[in-house]
Amino acid sequence: MERKKVLGFWDLTLFSFCAIFGVEAIATSAAIGPSAISWWLICIVGYFLPFGLIAAELGSTYPEQGGIYIWIKKGLGNKWAARSTWYYWVALPLWVPAIYIAIAEIIGHMFFPNMGLWTKILIGIIMIWVAVGINLCPLRVSKWVPNFGTITRLTVIIGMLVAAVVYFLKHGRFANEINMSNIMPNLNAAIVFIPIIIYNLEGCELISAASGEMKNPARDIPKAVILSAIAIASLYLITTFAVWVVIPIAEINVASGILQVFTITFSGHWMQQAITLVLGFLISSTLFAEIVTWNLGENRTVAEAANNGELPKVLGKMTKSMAPIGASIVSGIISTIVIVIYGFIAKNAGELFWHVVSFSLIVGLFSYLMLFPSFIILRIKDRNIKRPYRVPGPDWFAILLAVMAELFILVALVVLIIQPGHDFVRSTLPIIIGVLVTVMAGEILVINSSRARISCNKCG
Repeated sequence: MERKKVLGFWDLTLFSFCAIFGVEAIATSAAIGPSAISWWLICIVGYFLPFGLIAAELGSTYPEQGGIYIWIKKGLGNKWAARSTWYYWVALPLWVPAIYIAIAEIIGHMFFPNMGLWTKILIGIIMIWVAVGINLCPLRVSKWVPNFGTITRLTVIIGMLVAAVVYFLKHGRFANEINMSNIMPNLNAAIVFIPIIIYNLEGCELISAASGEMKNPARDIPKAVILSAIAIASLYLITTFAVWVVIPIAEINVASGILQVFTITFSGHWMQQAITLVLGFLISSTLFAEIVTWNLGENRTVAEAANNGELPKVLGKMTKSMAPIGASIVSGIISTIVIVIYGFIAKNAGELFWHVVSFSLIVGLFSYLMLFPSFIILRIKDRNIKRPYRVPGPDWFAILLAVMAELFILVALVVLIIQPGHDFVRSTLPIIIGVLVTVMAGEILVINSSRARISCNKCG
């Protein structure tokens, strides 16, 4: 069935912004302390900008449905494409529970301060399946969720800046001392949170997963990726600073830190309750839209791989409107299982948030390990192919950017696997076991799918 061309330039820009700019990253990076400014700048210049330029070139040069799956397949072949797509896709249902726990934390702050962990888990499960339902809608309908999510993000950002100004005018000082000496990079708490900065700069490639449903991918993808990347980099820095203005670093809650900005600023104000409710709703909507946006892209990517025989056929099942029903439902099942399992392991919502985020970060970053080598190979192998957009400069410069981005991925993975500063049995071991199980499951699926494809070809 032919896909309808429903995505224009602004749809792609809003989609990309909603996918990459994660409000949950703001409080997490702010918890690093003032040196987060340096780390944001280092990661943006050394990783995010090269990634954005590379994704723009690949997306416009190979505008085929499937995005990162197609790029790695062209560069490194079927099996590496299948492995990378498995990690790319399965990381999302592993990550989803952490975001829904963060939303439940916000709902608790708003209405039920004494809400228990399992009540939060139940809220998370309900939201998992609401998101699955949205993914089953035609893209011309579901695309409005990321569009709405961008509006709520911008509203939250403006609200944070207003709150920071109000706090400063009210108290005549920042909650933290920020100067040239303490904004310089250090490796204390930062080494734990740097991988989260890297992960929250992922997503430049996501819009290319739906290239087959774009009106003009070769023209619109580079413009959308670069415009959204500039906006995202700027806003991450601005919003992190806004958190420091209001909240002492030692008191920042990584799961609900943004809402803290408003509850602290407007404490005692006659409109405190109304402000908390409105902002809580906006933040929750923003987080939910982010999940839906990633689902829309990643489920289409894995469906393309499954339909090509690289992964189990169930993941490739589509509705009549070409929505990925198989991948969406399996993703919902995995998320439900993960949130329940880690609910038994974690002592509280904060620990559950960190367990799930660390686990999903490792798996998700695995998917990008082959992306940058594939770019280098395609630059050399397809030297004469027409490129509507090209990374500026000579080939060696583009290759250097890809190597830099790959090094950032490797450093983030090492830090996440070692888990410095955390208890090995409670934190590190469960994450390592989860990663090993995920890798083994992927290998089994890839091998079985490959055998089935070869057998089918022989029969044919």
